[in-house]
Amino acid sequence: MTILGALIILFHPSEEQLARAVAMRSACDRLLVVDNSPLPDARAAMMLGEAGVALLHHGNRNGIAGAFNCGLSALFDAGADAVALFDQDSEAPEAYFAVMRDRCTSMSGRAFLAGPRIFDENDQRFLPELATSGLAVERLSIHADAALQRCAFLISSGCVISREAFARLGRFDEALFIDHVDTEYCLRALLRNVPVYVVPSLVLLHRIGSRRRHKLGSLELTTMNHPGFRRYYSARNAMQLALQYGMRLPVAIVPNVLTLWQIVQIALLEKDKLAKLNAIALGLFDGFFGRMGPLERTRPRFASKLARTTNAVNAANSASFGEMNTRVAGERAMPLTRHS
Repeated sequence: MTILGALIILFHPSEEQLARAVAMRSACDRLLVVDNSPLPDARAAMMLGEAGVALLHHGNRNGIAGAFNCGLSALFDAGADAVALFDQDSEAPEAYFAVMRDRCTSMSGRAFLAGPRIFDENDQRFLPELATSGLAVERLSIHADAALQRCAFLISSGCVISREAFARLGRFDEALFIDHVDTEYCLRALLRNVPVYVVPSLVLLHRIGSRRRHKLGSLELTTMNHPGFRRYYSARNAMQLALQYGMRLPVAIVPNVLTLWQIVQIALLEKDKLAKLNAIALGLFDGFFGRMGPLERTRPRFASKLARTTNAVNAANSASFGEMNTRVAGERAMPLTRHS
């Protein structure tokens, strides 16, 4: 029988998020939680320890990619046949582990990635499931009665990686740090003939960004409202993927089209336009010239400026809502949800 483990990445978790992690312990065969907060979270250690949940502190070294690699290596070394990745905001549907274990058993000994359909709670719709020949992408028509359906891309949360896939594909690219980490892994899978599947019967609720809808005349546009440091990583890593994979897989250029669309959204509708556009410009420059890694290393002055701005905004929010969230940029910053 397939041993299906689960890996949850934490970053300054709330009590609700910790309780969700504890609840997952009884659903999977092996559970590991990686605390990616810069400093160890004593409350997390206490709650998880009392519940008998294994916890590793990783300190956000090399971002979410580093946390994935740390946890995956530990779980596979402990005997897991496949591992499901989750961020702290995701809640697995009730049937997730039973269905995924069955799917993993049917592909025992093979390299594969598999994930549920993703319903974006902010936008109230499913993320598109895409197929590609390497030249272009097309949207899949999902067949609800299919056990598995071949696709091209999965976001990391809810994605299952088989032991054989991890052996063939290797570790996540820690130079990317945050954004497009999962996109790069799927591109690698395409090149190395590791199949990627969506499981139509499973739906994972997920929040992607701080989406807002805007009316612009007869048009309705959606903005993501990511902070400056996320804009930097997204633009930089999209450029880097195009350079790394574009000649072999032209579809790798597509994330740069999304960067252009972000520029339009910011210019028309978002706040802090100059700061966000500057972050994108720096990201494109660094991606083109291969300046990779955490923002605090590639752009220390810019990282400090973003940190001051973030702290000022958090202080204002604290005064309004009575709570403080002190996320900052670079090595001390990580998104609650990561998509590509």
